[in-house]
Amino acid sequence: FGIDIRGGVDAAVAPKDLDRAPTASELDAARDVMETRLNSLNILDRDVTIDYDGGFIFVRFPWKTDETEFDPDKAIAELGSMAHLTFRDPEGNIVLEGKDVDHTTSGTSSNSATFAVHLKLKPEGRAAFHEATQRLVGQKISIYMDDILISSPVVNSVIDSEECEISSISTKEQAITLSNQINSGALPFSMTTTNYSAISPELGSNALEVMVTAGVIAFILICLALIAYYRLSGVIASIALLLQVAGQLVLLTWPQFTVTLPGIAGIILSIGMGVDANIIISERIREELRTGKSVVKAVSTGFKRAFSSVFDGNITVLIVAFIMMIFGSGAMLSFAYTLLFGIIMNFVAGVLATRLMTTSIVQFPKIAKPQSFLGQKSLAKKEPKVFPFFEKRRVYFLISAVIFAFGAVMVAVNGVQLDIQFRGGTIVKYEMSETIELRSDEAADIAEAALDNRLVNAQITEDYITGNKRLVLTSAGSESLSNEQVALVTEALQAKYPDQAFTLAETNNVAPFFSARFLRNGVIAIVLSALLIILYVWFSFRKIHGLSAGAMALLSLLHDLLVVFCTFVIFRIPIGDSFIAVALTILGYSINDTIVIYDRIRENAAINRSMPVDELVNKSISQSFTRSMNTNLAVFTSVAIVFVFAAGNGLESIRTFALPMAIGTISGCYSTVCIAGPAWVMWQKRKGKKKPAGEPADA
Repeated sequence: FGIDIRGGVDAAVAPKDLDRAPTASELDAARDVMETRLNSLNILDRDVTIDYDGGFIFVRFPWKTDETEFDPDKAIAELGSMAHLTFRDPEGNIVLEGKDVDHTTSGTSSNSATFAVHLKLKPEGRAAFHEATQRLVGQKISIYMDDILISSPVVNSVIDSEECEISSISTKEQAITLSNQINSGALPFSMTTTNYSAISPELGSNALEVMVTAGVIAFILICLALIAYYRLSGVIASIALLLQVAGQLVLLTWPQFTVTLPGIAGIILSIGMGVDANIIISERIREELRTGKSVVKAVSTGFKRAFSSVFDGNITVLIVAFIMMIFGSGAMLSFAYTLLFGIIMNFVAGVLATRLMTTSIVQFPKIAKPQSFLGQKSLAKKEPKVFPFFEKRRVYFLISAVIFAFGAVMVAVNGVQLDIQFRGGTIVKYEMSETIELRSDEAADIAEAALDNRLVNAQITEDYITGNKRLVLTSAGSESLSNEQVALVTEALQAKYPDQAFTLAETNNVAPFFSARFLRNGVIAIVLSALLIILYVWFSFRKIHGLSAGAMALLSLLHDLLVVFCTFVIFRIPIGDSFIAVALTILGYSINDTIVIYDRIRENAAINRSMPVDELVNKSISQSFTRSMNTNLAVFTSVAIVFVFAAGNGLESIRTFALPMAIGTISGCYSTVCIAGPAWVMWQKRKGKKKPAGEPADA
């Protein structure tokens, strides 16, 4: 479990036996060593940040799940010791070591437009590398940090120079990271711990219990709703849902990925999203029964027609999960893994297991009746009413415009708050007595009020050596706190807790936890996810002009992302990793909803090629409306329950995730039904007007 659930270690480390101040590049390289080692241990919930002025690196990481006697000295020593960097041939023989490298820089390749890492070798390194490259032309030389493979470049030519390069690197960020990692092997120092403390769980010892309770309640309510609406088909869906959640927990537990509270929220969200496949299947079977088919035949045909919607929808969410894994870190990675495993189990449980159970049970004659299976005596000839979605488009566009206008006003009035993860700030530590109990969330509120509502996080820690408790305040801001501001905070705390002795222990100004690179990666993740989804829609729906379908799906996604952004601004929620996680999840969730509509348009267009495009879209949305509402109600219910429990128990990080997620869920449904379809009709009608006389318009 992550720090927020289980607690962990908060340590400050500094260069060992160094008679000068470390440079910024050396500290960056040392930080990359720690990040690489934490990644290799699947510790996804951590903070590694730098105080460039003081020459410190601050690292926080959680206890292991089964740890009873944790040795922080050993753990921190492993993270901060000098990295053993080696260059190895295909047989694993060492041909070069980190001590043979003078330094590296990142940049562009001298022979191409790709990014590269430029190495300068020491004399002994030049000789060793010349010998190795003579016999390894066309083969790989693998670079290892300790026993972790970090790169495998191919030798293109013999190198007999003190300067060489590793080329064909995809991005600038990858080149910077590799350069730092190689530099770390040539660092003139290792890191030593100056002090460390135990961190209490950020959200209280009952946080996990609260979230599990929320999950169980959400699960029970969704299952009851499924059974009430779909009867026996709902029972099968509930069993499949239980299988999905169990499998998801197994997949998370096996490799021991760190699970944070946002990750648990992702599991609860997956409960809602996992319902989608079963609802699509049940609605398809119901439609087949309306044509007068038997239950057995309706089940067979319903599964065939539902598969394309389920498959396309899950693939798009899978794209988002992979992008989050590539570009994310910390809590976002935890959320990405829960989303990934949820989609995998949705294929296994929601498609395969549901089909096996359904096709088996309808072989019994008493069950193979509409009343027994779906709870209705007769479904024949009950076509759903067609609503004029296209004709009401101006009303829908006006509603969205009003929302965005209000959001723009709030941006102008309140501004945009960035969390300390993106802005950096100041860490203030107080020694405390144990005369009274002190809640970290109350201390944070007091400090925020003293600093004119500047964002503050608070934690209670305990020093391992002395056993003394500490209050650690982390204040976000591009400017560090002045001595006068720290004094104001101290006075405010002392006034609130007169019996508590607060002694200022230290103040450190830190760089952003995630830096500009993380923020840039977050934006890249959102943009890349959107582009890949649009390309997939373009290809998958090419029979109904996939480019226009993809363009309108992108418009719908931008609509939802703006709604999420406005939610953060209006409710004054700081933008941090939770915003990236919500935005990426809404991307996958909203496009999943839109794909179901497009799938129905594609099907209806093949049946009736002469139907006008506006009637085609109105009919398709109306046919899918029940499914859209039921699925969105399930997802909204699960997220709303998480929000209620988080708000009632002071779980701030979950509350600030669940609220925009719930609003984003509503927006995802609204944009699918009211924006994507009508906008696509407008595109098609515009194209039709440009056709030469006598040529039919596209459908």
